[in-house]
This record gives sequence, C-alpha cells and structure tokens, in this order.
Amino acid sequence: MEVLTGTHRAHFVAMWVLFAAEVLCLAATAPPLRLVAPVWLWAGLVGLVALLFLSALVRCFSAQFPRRGGWFDPVLYVWNLPRGLKTWYGIALCLVGLGLATAAGAQDARQDGTGYYLQRHDTRTQLTRAEYEKARAAFVRIATGIPAGLCVTGSFLVLLSADIAHGAAEAAARPRPGGGRHRP
Repeated sequence: MEVLTGTHRAHFVAMWVLFAAEVLCLAATAPPLRLVAPVWLWAGLVGLVALLFLSALVRCFSAQFPRRGGWFDPVLYVWNLPRGLKTWYGIALCLVGLGLATAAGAQDARQDGTGYYLQRHDTRTQLTRAEYEKARAAFVRIATGIPAGLCVTGSFLVLLSADIAHGAAEAAARPRPGGGRHRP
C-alpha cells in the first residue's frame, strides 16, 4: 500500500514478523508435534509484542482521526481496505482463534525432581508425563495466541495511523481554491 512508508512500513512489517513467530510457537504445540517452545523464546516474543503494540497504540491515538457525524467508524475503514489485505487479516484472525480454541485444559503444570504436578494453593496433584505435556502445551497456546492477536490488532492500528498521516499530508499538499490570494 502506498500509505505505508518509512517508519510506518517498518513497524507494520515488524508486527507481522512477530505474528509469524508467535503462530509458529503456537503451531508447534499442536497434537502431532507436541513441541513446546522454550520459555525464554515465547516470553521474549511476548515482551517484543507488548512494546510494539503499545507503540502502535501511541502512534494511532496521536493521529487525528477523521470523523463522520462526530464519530470515527473503523468498520467503514475495514470495509474500504484492499481485498487481499482483508483476506490476510481474516486468515490471521482464524489462525489465532483456532489456536486459542484448542487451548482447553490449560493449567500451570510444573516439573521437578520428584515428577510432574499441579500446584494449587496448598495441594499438589501428581500428573503423568502425557498430562503434563498436554497441560503445558495448552498453556503455551494461550501465552502465544493472545500476543498473536495483539500483533494483528497492532498491525491494523499502524496501518490506520499511516493512512491518517498520508491523508493529512495529501490535504496539506493540495492547493487551496482561489489560488491562495486573499480578496477584499
């Protein structure tokens, strides 16, 4: 899109790269693979997503929203997006929804020298290795699915702020009617 230039483009691309990394971590926990990304990886990704999402919020809300009838209508903005972009956003939201829907039974399962267990208040429930891996994978799907959703939302906010900035720049560059001369 022609509205994504400079830092807006870099921010938009960074959000989608983080989305891809989050979706890969989410997909690795799917039943055939049952791989759980290391804690440092998904925790680091969550931190990066939080920083970029907050900067997208700041960038978007510091822009002057165009208003129709006193209220900004984001549904109208989404409706006017190019078809390819709407398709990618739809696919991304479906992937996030699918990942979060499969996260049933998420519990903070733990492991130590004595085995696998769930710690709730003062009670400790023993788990088998299969139960531990299933609970841990579901927990990681939540911990990666929510930031993936934030990446999609953040990229939309960056796109919105870029479009607003592009519209403001075009409005400033347009010549005024009447040649800019003042008539008495």
